[in-house]
Parts: sequence; C-alpha cells; structure tokens
Amino acid sequence: MTAVLEATIRILDREGPDAATTTRIAEVAGISIGTLYQYFSHRDAILNALQDREFERAMSLMQRVLGVAGSGGPAKEVARAVILGLVGLYAEAPGLHRVLALEGLRVASADRVHAFDMRVIAVIRNFLATSALPIRRKNLDAAAFVVFQSVRASLLARMLESPPGVDDATLADELTDMILRYLVDDLAS
Repeated sequence: MTAVLEATIRILDREGPDAATTTRIAEVAGISIGTLYQYFSHRDAILNALQDREFERAMSLMQRVLGVAGSGGPAKEVARAVILGLVGLYAEAPGLHRVLALEGLRVASADRVHAFDMRVIAVIRNFLATSALPIRRKNLDAAAFVVFQSVRASLLARMLESPPGVDDATLADELTDMILRYLVDDLAS
C-alpha cells in the first residue's frame, strides 16, 4: 500500500494530476493493476488515503511543536516553528497538496475534513489555555479558530497562486507577526 501512495505522490509532483491514473500509479509502484485494485477501488480512494496521511502528519507536527512550546518557548519561535513546519509539509509534496487543496472536499467527506479541523483547533486552543504567554484573547475557542483558518488560508493561497515576493521565509515572517499581534499582549515574549 505504501508503494502505491508514494508512486502517486511522485506522479503528481513530476507529471501532474492528469497523469495520475490507476494504470500509471500501478506502473510506477511496480505492481499490477489488479494488485492496486485489491487495495484501492479507484484513484479517489488513493487520494483519500493520502489525505488521511497528510492530516496525521500535520496533526503530529502541531502536537509536537505546540506541546514542547507550551512549556515556555518564546512566542515568536513557537509561531514560526509551526508555520515553517506546515510550509515544509507542503514543500515535500507540492503536487499532492495542490491536488488535495483543489479536490479535497470531493475526495474526502466534509465531515472528515471538519473533524480534522476541529482536532487542530483543539490543539491550538489547548496551547493557548496552558501557555505561560500573556494571551490577550479571552475567547480561546474563537482565537484558536481564527489563527488556524488564517494560517491555513494563507498557506493554501500561497501554494496555489505563487504570488511574487512571497517566499517561504517571507510568508513565515508575515504570518508570525500577524499571529503574535493578534494573540500576545507583550510582543517581547
């Protein structure tokens, strides 16, 4: 199964989404089309499995960075680490993430996407609630939602649009500044 997922990512990154047919995926994975169909009934099932895998990778990153940071890391470093970590996940498989951004809700049920969103927002909220940082927002549910949606929208827009003058470092700097000004009373933290 891993060979099929990795082959799909390679095809999406190197050849584009139109080339990612089940026949081509099986060929690159080095398996027969029959073997592929034993695990995945169609291309969307492969994308669905990849979406789940990327959800778990993003969740692991968030828990790792915010869990460690919750013990008192400097606010700027914490925010920047999360953003650069997410940028890194996108950069590892840009073709895959482009397809998931454009086709994600068609492939995965809205309930699954919503459940992932709620898990990430809960991690952010927990960080805000337990952090020693001087968080200025009183409604932590709203603050976690706003931070998550702002960062996600900005990362997706950059990935899909490639705006001039916005490289990874610039985006990380701008989002870090925005988040800190929104969340933290004392920017020296």
